[in-house]
Amino acid sequence: MKPIVLFKIISAVFVSSISYSAVAAETGLSGNIGVVTKYIYRGGIENNDLAAQGGLEYAHKSGIHAGYWGSTLDYNPAKEDKATGFEHDLYIAYAKQLNPDWSYRLQSTAYIYHNANKVSAEQGGHRNVTTYDVSAAVNYKNLSLATAVIVADASSSNAGDTYISAAYSHPLVYDLSLNTSIGATAYNHSHDDDIVTTSKDFTLSEARLGLSKKFTNTGLVASIDYIYGGKNRMGEDYKDHTVLGLNYQF
Repeated sequence: MKPIVLFKIISAVFVSSISYSAVAAETGLSGNIGVVTKYIYRGGIENNDLAAQGGLEYAHKSGIHAGYWGSTLDYNPAKEDKATGFEHDLYIAYAKQLNPDWSYRLQSTAYIYHNANKVSAEQGGHRNVTTYDVSAAVNYKNLSLATAVIVADASSSNAGDTYISAAYSHPLVYDLSLNTSIGATAYNHSHDDDIVTTSKDFTLSEARLGLSKKFTNTGLVASIDYIYGGKNRMGEDYKDHTVLGLNYQF
């Protein structure tokens, strides 16, 4: 089986792979649809070819947010003979803008894979493919610090696995932005079994450096990101990637 994504968190990182923003959105319905040349998440390859992605979010004036985000995959996490799949992310969150500089967001997310229910090891044992996490992000101006914790064992992760990330975006001339981020994972090996095993308790997962360009009054954002791959829970190296993206926000 190809490696599947360990888990997802909210992070204001690159427009080419945006699923949902860590910063509080305006009240009402918003969305995005786009395409990336590769779907790389936390260093791992989710789609090594062109991936279509998009999402919708409703934000209530109380601060409650609910949304969906999805992406095409080049594998199915529960069926090795399937060369395609689809990821569905459903989430509910509470976001608050404290002042012009500070905001935060708390979120619970389910990551559901189309036509994939359970994964079995040859030696026995079953795990759900669906992953659940709770996450939090604190944002100061263009800096975002975030963390997420897996809340139940899944085919890709153990309960207690924790991802920590930092992202910074700096505006440039001509509606360009310089985007940077780094993420690391602390793995919980105490839940290891025949399906999920751990060799490293803590690894650098990935680091990103990129540029994005907004096209005024069109909703379009183009991006290019260089992704430095870290290591997975087994200590295996992730590859480096260059990813191009085009995203329409509405």
